[in-house]
Amino acid sequence: MAETKPKTVKGEAREQILVAAKKLIVLHGVDGVSTRAINQAAGVSAGILHYHFGNLEGVVEALLERHMVPLMKARLSAMQSLEQQPEVTVRAVMDAVIMPLAKKLIDEGDTGVGYVRFLARLYSDHNPTVTKIAGKYMGQNPDITFRLLQRALPHLAPQVIRLRTLPFAHGLLNTLADPNLFATETGGSQALSKKEKWKRVGTLIEFLCGGLSAPSDIKFE
Repeated sequence: MAETKPKTVKGEAREQILVAAKKLIVLHGVDGVSTRAINQAAGVSAGILHYHFGNLEGVVEALLERHMVPLMKARLSAMQSLEQQPEVTVRAVMDAVIMPLAKKLIDEGDTGVGYVRFLARLYSDHNPTVTKIAGKYMGQNPDITFRLLQRALPHLAPQVIRLRTLPFAHGLLNTLADPNLFATETGGSQALSKKEKWKRVGTLIEFLCGGLSAPSDIKFE
């Protein structure tokens, strides 16, 4: 007698699709993943994804909304507090930007790790549709960050600061997403403690602060 698979209820199917999509996008990028592949990985019928999300972009948006809304809220709160301060340092701005994401990575286990890797893959892919979706959830954060960096770095032209935010974002996301840096001790197999992970986050912040703050010989007319 053939074994009957347990019936998947709607809420479970939606979650299975999100989990499967996140894993596949990390591996193959948005352009390398189809709704059919997601359905197969999630173990659901073809119509379920369409019912819940409409299309692949809808799946990506659901993942971003779930994680980015609380993340951007935490960043915005920290940066709005900084705006009220008479003086602003690069380190304070970096803490406001980086710490909420690092906290998610370290405190939420596999969920946090998976989201950071998902975010890093989306950033690297530069898919125009996904970039537009992500922008909707970024809100005021990019503008406030830039204003704060201008205050913290008066020796740099605004164009230099804006250009430096590109390698900053790339370095931040891909470093946090690197499993070798936040999984085990260097050269060993012992799992990292939270204390050690926070040390590595601190080292990353110091490195990024140095890159953002360095003098520049680039001239803009």
